[in-house]
Amino acid sequence: MDGIEGEIIVVDNASVDGTAQLVMQHFPDVRLIANQDNRGFAKANNQGIVIAKGEHILLLNPDTIVSGDTFTTCLAFMESHLDAGAIGVKMLDGSGRFLPESKRGLPTLSASFMKMTGLYRLFPRSAKWNQYYQGQIGEQETARVDVLCGAFMFIRREALQKAGYLDEDFFMYGEDIDLSYRITQSGYFIYYLPETSIIHYKGESTRKSSLNYILTFYEAMLIFTQKHPEFSGQKVLIKLAIYFHGLLQLIRQNVSRWWPVVLDCFLIGSSYFAVTKFWAHFRFGSSAYYQPEFYYFNIPLYTGIILLSLYLNGAYDRPFSRKSSWIGFFTGLVMILVVYALLPIDLRASRMVILMGSVLYMIWLSITRSTLKPWNSLSKDTAESSDRKAIIVAGEEEAGRIKELINRSRDHLEIIGTVSPDQSGTMSAGSLGSLAQLDDIIRIHQVREIIFSAQDVPFSVFTGSMTRLGPSLRYMLAASTTMNIVGSIGKDTAGESYAIRIHFQLSQPSSKRAKRIFDILSSLMLIVVSPILAFIIPYPFTLLKNLVMVLTGKKTWVSYHPDDPLINSLPALAPGVLCPAYPTDEIDVNRRLRHIHYVYARDYHWTTDLSILVSQFMKTGQTISGNGK
Repeated sequence: MDGIEGEIIVVDNASVDGTAQLVMQHFPDVRLIANQDNRGFAKANNQGIVIAKGEHILLLNPDTIVSGDTFTTCLAFMESHLDAGAIGVKMLDGSGRFLPESKRGLPTLSASFMKMTGLYRLFPRSAKWNQYYQGQIGEQETARVDVLCGAFMFIRREALQKAGYLDEDFFMYGEDIDLSYRITQSGYFIYYLPETSIIHYKGESTRKSSLNYILTFYEAMLIFTQKHPEFSGQKVLIKLAIYFHGLLQLIRQNVSRWWPVVLDCFLIGSSYFAVTKFWAHFRFGSSAYYQPEFYYFNIPLYTGIILLSLYLNGAYDRPFSRKSSWIGFFTGLVMILVVYALLPIDLRASRMVILMGSVLYMIWLSITRSTLKPWNSLSKDTAESSDRKAIIVAGEEEAGRIKELINRSRDHLEIIGTVSPDQSGTMSAGSLGSLAQLDDIIRIHQVREIIFSAQDVPFSVFTGSMTRLGPSLRYMLAASTTMNIVGSIGKDTAGESYAIRIHFQLSQPSSKRAKRIFDILSSLMLIVVSPILAFIIPYPFTLLKNLVMVLTGKKTWVSYHPDDPLINSLPALAPGVLCPAYPTDEIDVNRRLRHIHYVYARDYHWTTDLSILVSQFMKTGQTISGNGK
């Protein structure tokens, strides 16, 4: 915005990651609208449009990085092309590859058919086969187009007033097509302008492989066809696409989610069944030695216990962990032996069957975890996470700040060194070389990731390096005004955004599950001894109320103190009966609470809750209201 008389408006759609607080803290000049609920793309943008004062309005997605010359280039084009109602620019993904949605055609019946069936890929430069992405227009060719992508829509206010604002019947997707069509209907043209570029990571608002995305997208297309009768011919095609893609995605998601559980269920049950038949024949001379009740009761019971133990220990949580599978199995085996000892004599079977069946499943466990996906990719993933060599392209001061952020994030990055951002070839002391030697530095040190400083490296150099070096590397950009580093997830999923951030153990499904199990078991134990506690704990009636609320999940025994100003940046927790720390003055709120809560969430283990519950046992009848109380 340097040299431009303008304003920045941020509309936050009830995000839970601390965005609104970050904007207020780091960008006090930005006009912030903090919604209390998610109002959708169209309504939120209209909120910003209503209060905007400029002659031109830019709708910009949050998962974009804008070039330094983008605004001035667009303004100059608008001034020289008075027939331009809106402009879109060249968009690149996280690895520097051109995004075809930078220029799109209207969703006519033929264009939609080519897009939905994927036939447009056969002739990507054809105006007939690739109408959806207007393949006849080159990536570097300035031209009139039909539709702009909602990620970047630079609109003349006069055109917007004639065409109308975004249609709020669209929650997400389709509103950019509708607005583009109305702008052209009002007498203006829409232009694709490749003289400047932005990076659009995509996929941050919704994952495009999800069923929710498919249904939302096609629902938007139906709204568009109902609103504009000239496109009504494709209603049947859209509905067929909804059913086909929805069913396909539903099958894929369920198979992906449940096949490891089904496989383990089959292997566990069949292991005990096969061993039972073998032992009956070998030891007792008859394969029918064991009563039918053993096959209908004992084997399903043993299978269920091991499956439950595997689940509770996180064996089916993503990312998958072999360690969780082995811990879950041995825990389940101990539980089976305990249950075996408690069963009536007529329901017990030979312990040798349990032992041999468990050994057989151990063999299957070892085979499946080492040869089948997703487990067989763990060694590769582990190698990648421990062998992520990176360099930093920045000045000495910024390089130090970036290293500190990476150390705090616990990302497995090995910083090989720094590269001087000076393009003249001048090297700073202690650097690996200059920016002009970047190719050689990457080759010699076998670097896989590059972190550029937004403060020290021009945006054009950042995007130029991505294009020249290709998608085999991961490129990240360190913001100069906040503690954020963003880039693409990796070479295989370059379109989606990735951010270096603090990894909280409390965010893991296994930790959440362990915390909930601890709350339930400890509450049940305390309810049993509550008649005694009534004479020991202050405010016994409040204690009883707390026990019920913890048991029902409305509270948890240990949570953050509500006076922590950065509580929204931590993993979400229910209100707590107890806290890791309590403030005594304003300094505690700003320092002590923030530090202790951060450590609690980062290193969480259920034994932490146990130690806090034991040490603060006399406070279990309290109610925390905030403001130090």
